Formats: sequence, structure tokens, C-alpha cells
Amino acid sequence: MGQKGSSGLFRAVSAFGVVGFVRFLEGYYIVLITKRRKMADIGGHAIYKIEDTNMIYIPNDSVRITHPDEARYLRIFQNVDLSSNFYFSYSYDLSHSLQYNLTVLRMPLEMLKSETTQPRQESFDIFEDEGLITQGGSGR
Repeated sequence: MGQKGSSGLFRAVSAFGVVGFVRFLEGYYIVLITKRRKMADIGGHAIYKIEDTNMIYIPNDSVRITHPDEARYLRIFQNVDLSSNFYFSYSYDLSHSLQYNLTVLRMPLEMLKSETTQPRQESFDIFEDEGLITQGGSGR
């Protein structure tokens, strides 16, 4: 499993990214992207598809506290196929639409700063401009 370096450390795995951390009964695991494939370019940003992942137990196996149901939970989690239709990018926000990302990229820096410092409205009334009676008030 390891490649010994000159410093006495072993390389456990090479990874392209961190999917996240998961905890069952014994402790935490880190889920790493170990194989990727470039699928597209959007405005100069590379988009990758996850081809393979690896789970590493944290802390080391030598201090593991065993629990009888851990293996069962681990098998259930590993049934989630992260290599089917999971994409990522190092520089492009895939959680927003292309339209939103292009709008944010074209916004002057001053507007972005002022937008983040202003408090957001918690909720809004879709009937406010219609003159209709709403739950907390009366019509106009």
C-alpha cells in the first residue's frame, strides 16, 4: 500500500481531491478522489468526472476501536457509486448555473463586496405587489 520516501514516511494514496469526511461508529473516514477524467472546459475552467474514490480510516488502523456494525455501515456507504455522474472543478462553481456564474464574473469587484456586506432579506411575500390579502396583513 505504500511507497517509502526518504523521510521514513509512506505514501498511502495519491489523490486529486477530497470528496468529504464520513463518520460511522468507530471513527472518521476521508473520501478521496483517486481517479478523474476531464470531461469539458467551460470558459477555460476544466470540469472533471470522478472515476474512482478511496476511503481511508482516520485515525490510523492501529488505534481503531472495533464495533460489530461498522463493516455493515461501511458496505452500505460504499454502495453509493461516486463514479457515476459526479463532477467537480477546481476553479468553476458547479453548484450554480452558467448564467449566474457569468453574471458574477462580470460584476465589478465593488458590487460583489457591497452585496456580501448587506444583510439578506429573510423572506418575501410573492403577493406583496398584487394588492392581495396575505396571512399577516390586509390588501391595499
